[in-house]
Amino acid sequence: MADTRTVEGKRAEQLLAFIYDEVIQRLNPNGDDCWNCGGEETVHDCIDGCCEDSEIGCDDCTHECTECAIFKGRVAKAVRMEVIKSNDPDLAIAWLKDIGRWREDIPREQVIAQLSAANDLIEASS
Repeated sequence: MADTRTVEGKRAEQLLAFIYDEVIQRLNPNGDDCWNCGGEETVHDCIDGCCEDSEIGCDDCTHECTECAIFKGRVAKAVRMEVIKSNDPDLAIAWLKDIGRWREDIPREQVIAQLSAANDLIEASS
């Protein structure tokens, strides 16, 4: 007989992957690359003549793309909202593991209570 926690965990991981896909599709329906960086997630602000090669960029002038950071934040917020709306503790645990906030000493009852409280806040703000 299979360990039900393993089966539930795999189901929750698959659901979480579907949620990520759905959220990304909803926020970027055409699947376009970022207008600012072309999907590279970094921007080079090199000045021709001042940097070694302004065409490919240098370490001193390279930074994270602001537009990609905003999009990642929107995705993270939307996924969080979908996880809360699901009211599924296994999905919430999979999400907490995915974002690096899970600890094995967190009781399942606490996850259920937090989901309920978050749902109540969402309903109150609607």
